[in-house]
Parts: sequence; C-alpha cells; structure tokens
Amino acid sequence: MSVSVERRTWWGGRRRVEDRALSAAAQTASSPNVMLDLAAPGTVTPANALAIADVYAAVRCLSDAAASVPLIPYRRTADGRTRADGRLADLLRRPAPGATQANLIGTAMAHLQLYGNAYLGKFRDADGRVAQLGMLHPDRVSVELRAGEPVYTVNDGRGRQTEHTTSDIVHVRALSTDGLLGLSPIRQARQALGLAQNLAAHADTFVRNAGRPSGIINVPGGANQEALERVSQSWQASHMGAQKAGSIAILSGDGVQFTPLALTLADAEFVAQRNLSTAEVCRIFRIPSWMLGAASPDSMTYSNVESQALAFVTWGLRPWLVLVEQAISEDEDLCRGSLYVEFLLDALLRADSKTRSEVYTAALDPITGYMTRAEVRQRENLDPEPSPTVPAPSELIV
Repeated sequence: MSVSVERRTWWGGRRRVEDRALSAAAQTASSPNVMLDLAAPGTVTPANALAIADVYAAVRCLSDAAASVPLIPYRRTADGRTRADGRLADLLRRPAPGATQANLIGTAMAHLQLYGNAYLGKFRDADGRVAQLGMLHPDRVSVELRAGEPVYTVNDGRGRQTEHTTSDIVHVRALSTDGLLGLSPIRQARQALGLAQNLAAHADTFVRNAGRPSGIINVPGGANQEALERVSQSWQASHMGAQKAGSIAILSGDGVQFTPLALTLADAEFVAQRNLSTAEVCRIFRIPSWMLGAASPDSMTYSNVESQALAFVTWGLRPWLVLVEQAISEDEDLCRGSLYVEFLLDALLRADSKTRSEVYTAALDPITGYMTRAEVRQRENLDPEPSPTVPAPSELIV
C-alpha cells in the first residue's frame, strides 16, 4: 500500500517524504547487533556461520582486505580520466556520521560472503539529494521482480515494511542463477561447513570430557549398583576435565582394577580432519591456506608467498570488488554523467622498495618512460618538489 509518511531527518528536522524514501529508523533497525544463532551442530546458516573459526577467519580476511583498498571516484575526460572531487567523493569519504569508507566496504564484503547480497541504502536530505549511505541487513530485505524492475521490501524490525526501488537501494549480488538474488556461499557449502562445525564441537567435547573414556574400572562382582555409582562419581570428580588430566589415580577396595584405553584411530586422525576442513573453507572462499594460519602443502618461501598474495588479490578479492565498483558506477544518483568509481588495488599490490625503484627508473626513461617525477612522488606519498629558486638580479654574475 502506497502511503505518505512523516519521518525525522538525520539532523533533527521534520519533513514530508514519499513512501519509497528510506528513513533513518530503517537503517539503524536494519543493521542490528545480532547475536550469533548457535544452532545445532551441522546446521550452518549465514547467521551462525561466524561461530566457526575458519569461516570467521576467511570472512574477516576478505572484509579487511576490501576495507583497506581505497575506493576512488574518477571522471572520464578527452585525455583519459582524472580524479573527481565533489559530492560523490565526500559521500565515499564519510558515508554517514561515525562511519568511514572502510566501515562501509568492509560491511558490504561481509554481507556478500555470508548472504550473497549486499544492500546499500541511499538516504536523502530535504532537497532529495543523497546525503548518506548505509548498509541494510540482508535478513530484513526481500526482493521480487515486478514489470521487469526489482522491488525491495525492507522490514524495519518493528513490524513496519516499506517498498523501494533502485532509486533508494544499490544492490550488489554475488553469483546468481536467476539474475535477481545472489547465492549465499554459506548456504551453498553448508555441508562442508557443517563438517567444520561438527569437528569444532567434537574438539570442545574432547577437551571437556577427554572425548572418550580414558579407561575402565573393574569392580568385583559383589558390588551393588550404589557402590558402582559411588566409584564412578568419585573417579569423575578426581580426574575429569582438562585441568585434572594426567593426575594420579588411587583405587581402594579388594579386586578393583583400572584398565587404560588406547587412543582410537579416529582420534589420532583428528588433526588431519581439521586440516582437511580448513582446506575446504579456503577453497570455498578462494583464500590461500596460509592466510588462515593453516598448514600449507607446499614449502613457503618469500617468492611463492608473494605470488600467492597476488593470486589472492586477482582471483579471490578482485572479482568481489568489481561487483561493488560496477553496482555503484551504474547508479544514476551517485555517478552521473562521466563519473565512475574504482578500487585502487595498488594499496595491496605495493612492491618492496627495490622493485619500486626499478619500475620508476624505467617509467622515467626520457624515451620510453610514461611517468613524470611529480607523478612518482605523488604515488610514493611524498611532498611535491620545491620550485627552483630564481636568483635576484643583483645576484647574477655579469
């Protein structure tokens, strides 16, 4: 139902807006500090996936890497392009009060890894211009196609739903089979992630209760049930738990014997199972195993770590960044005319000082070079060279 509503703007004023405009309440309610849904082992959802250590490490790896790459607005010109200043640059630099570009991009990447969709809300001022940008929680946004145009229904968490179009929401979707919604990596790989969750639960049980009986207490056949329970409780009170592991056992009574149990083959292979599970998570998120602190099948040297880092940026991170770039660049409210945005991947691919010096030497070649000294100093974050001092006429030698 289409109705007009009244809402309070970010700075406290009141105004009439049409129903498609996002409100401040929608942003705060759609970005709740949701507690992890610790479901039963083996049941992995986007809401509880971060409780799995390997998943948390993988999502954080991608989110932190994306947040550390500057998102730069450019304007196409007849000679190529130039960096753009103005409203878009200000929005990207400070999307909302108390938020930075790193917060915005990092949250968008986390939503893509967990839910397969990221929704960027455009919040307007009294003149209808986009004044702030904020992420909407994917759990509270549903999408359907009407007359060839996507319509987004946003739940503010208070029982109120509002409908919006691409005029209010920038939708970044992951791999999709219907062109409308992205597929959640967590849901698609829930079986492999369920194994990681079960292994973590088993490890917790193993530490708490030793994971198996450490041995068998043989009591003479004449003991009654009460005596057996008393012996069992006394044994558990004295030896159960990680802090009491390895303590000396003392048994009293005629004929009472303790028989230790050997480590089972499954327990002996537990570490290998954990490594396999971590490798599965790395494969799902396209992350080198060493970035998650896991064992690597190859010997690690400086050269192959550098090549793996380049492969991570090229095949693991860049495809996600392209999705964000194109979604923002194609939005007519944010990028009008010749404006577009692009991530500056040089921030991650920065070589060592010796390699950079060799590259700059070739780039400054008077015949084949393609850079100026000023451009090199700018890329190295150095101050511009001081202008040459022109001597006064009285100082000239005639």
